[in-house]
Amino acid sequence: MTDAAIDAVPTALPAPMARIQVRLGDLGLAKENLRFHEPADDGVPQLADTILAAGVVIPPIVRAGRKSEQAFMALDGRRRRLGLLLLRERGDIDDTYLVDCLLAATPGQQAAAIVLPNTEHAPVHVADVITAIGRLRRAKMETRAIAAALGYAELEVKRLEALSSVHAKVLTALRQGRLTLKQVRLFARLPDKKQQADIAQTALDGYFQDYQLRAVIERDRVTVDDARFALVGMDRYVAAGGRVSSDLFGELPDTLFDPEILQTIWRDRVQPLLDALAGDDLAVFVGHDGAYGAPDGFDRLPYRYMGDLSVAQKADLARARRAVEELSSALKDIDPCTDGAPAALAPLFRAKALEAGVGLTHCRIAAVLIAPSDDLGVAATFYALPVPTEATEGENDDGDEAGAEMTRGRLACNDVEVPEAAVEIDGASHIFHETRTDVATRGLIRDLADDPTAALTVLVAQLFKQLALHSVGGLEASAAQISATGYRRGVTAPISSLDGEVKDRLDGRREAYRASGLRPIAWVETLPHGQKMALLAELVAISLNLREARTTSLRHGARAEAAEIAALCGADIAAHWTPDQPYLAVHSKKQLTALLDEMGAADDRAKTLKKDDLVTFVAEAAAERQWAPAALSWETPVGAQPDEADGAASVDPVGQLDALPDGAEPLAA
Repeated sequence: MTDAAIDAVPTALPAPMARIQVRLGDLGLAKENLRFHEPADDGVPQLADTILAAGVVIPPIVRAGRKSEQAFMALDGRRRRLGLLLLRERGDIDDTYLVDCLLAATPGQQAAAIVLPNTEHAPVHVADVITAIGRLRRAKMETRAIAAALGYAELEVKRLEALSSVHAKVLTALRQGRLTLKQVRLFARLPDKKQQADIAQTALDGYFQDYQLRAVIERDRVTVDDARFALVGMDRYVAAGGRVSSDLFGELPDTLFDPEILQTIWRDRVQPLLDALAGDDLAVFVGHDGAYGAPDGFDRLPYRYMGDLSVAQKADLARARRAVEELSSALKDIDPCTDGAPAALAPLFRAKALEAGVGLTHCRIAAVLIAPSDDLGVAATFYALPVPTEATEGENDDGDEAGAEMTRGRLACNDVEVPEAAVEIDGASHIFHETRTDVATRGLIRDLADDPTAALTVLVAQLFKQLALHSVGGLEASAAQISATGYRRGVTAPISSLDGEVKDRLDGRREAYRASGLRPIAWVETLPHGQKMALLAELVAISLNLREARTTSLRHGARAEAAEIAALCGADIAAHWTPDQPYLAVHSKKQLTALLDEMGAADDRAKTLKKDDLVTFVAEAAAERQWAPAALSWETPVGAQPDEADGAASVDPVGQLDALPDGAEPLAA
């Protein structure tokens, strides 16, 4: 036979050991066992408990018995046999108990069974440990017994036991290295198994992000890190019946199960501070945080330009800031949990009110919003009221207090009804919504710039709102930003056929102005009436800002004005622009398909295209039809909503609960 022929003969693989069942009474310990002479150790009783609960997990390896030996002799599995014998002594089992074993029939198998088991076994994966602990607990085995049997601390066994209840997909992802043990602990905090499975599938598919899981877990969760807790403290919370739970894994702050108790105690704790501030001729409000818009009838404080302050005002500001710093230093070591802490903070907040009011000329500090804060447990935000004009003061020279109150009420009124916009935001991401309102704004800018008559109406109406009606809510509630702020979206370039066209016109006018050598007023005066009106239209148009950065920040008042402006100038964005690739790129494939349906260009081929190709397909279809989405048209909204819908969140006056309807009266004015 040739060497090649010999090489071609397949090598016979060794036969695997046969799995058999052996009666305990027939199972002995072979002298070949490496630890034959070693006595039973202290851990055997715990091993016996484990075997009683879960059976013999790893089968012993046996050979057939010889002359004076029992029927089968264990080459590997001495401690497992000792555990079984202990169970027999206790009466838990008898000699008929069947033990799953592997039979080493050949000398080679017997030699391997003696030496290899201690070196051949692969490390046990933690996912298998979690599964085994879950089975042991379901078999009513005590935590202490499991800990002793496995060599784990009892706390660690409890933590792994908690992980054993997660969905099977979670442990599968853990075995495959798609999840870490820390991430599995996040899954264990989710009560919904279906939700666990859905999120674990993303890990198996390779695109899991644990920050998304943390957001789900921490949603609506109140912990000891809550800003209110600094002022309340654990003792008060628990004494009032509040329940608290510590995180089993020690990774998250303690959870407070009774946030209403926390709020009630915090509200009671700040009452001395509220009483002190109410005595300073301030309207006092209470809110959950200081990010609210100004309360109804009040305005946010204007920006303080240091260059506009007089020498005396700068000196007053320096003294006020020094007083705040001194009081802050004196209170830096105060424990917010002490009984007298809220009242002790009153001088500090009074000093802050004085500091905030320095330099105000057309308004005065008139309201304060008290909200939780991480620092001292409470913080204050101040708001202003306009100062009456000289003519108004003359009308009340007789000292009629009622007349003065009427004047202040008139200055704070809001006669502008705001209809609520009907906006489709289901399934829309924030970036999609912002892009859509961004492009729609640019389209309206272009159309208004071509209609001076409409622009004049917009300008006059805006001035009428601000100077005659004293509308509250600020520029956020208006479409036209008459503060002379040109529209832009970060570093996003203008759209050449929309706002880019208007910017080009203004660039040309700026060059003409520079060439004239005149000052702005004199130069504008030299323009013919038609050019003045055209410039007016361009300036008013470029001040429009209707972009909404998030689906949760709809500007209903601004949308209502946009619909009116669009109707005035006959706006039609499709006359200048059709959806291009930058605009369409933020759409999902489903949204792109919906655009095809909307323009009447549905095509089965679109379903087979990749995202980039589908974007190109939709752009070309829109260009062929000179079509733009209806969502960019600023259609007239329906319904009506108070002006607070524009983002001036409701806040709660002193003496009321924290969820009062809008328009509630403050404790003091």
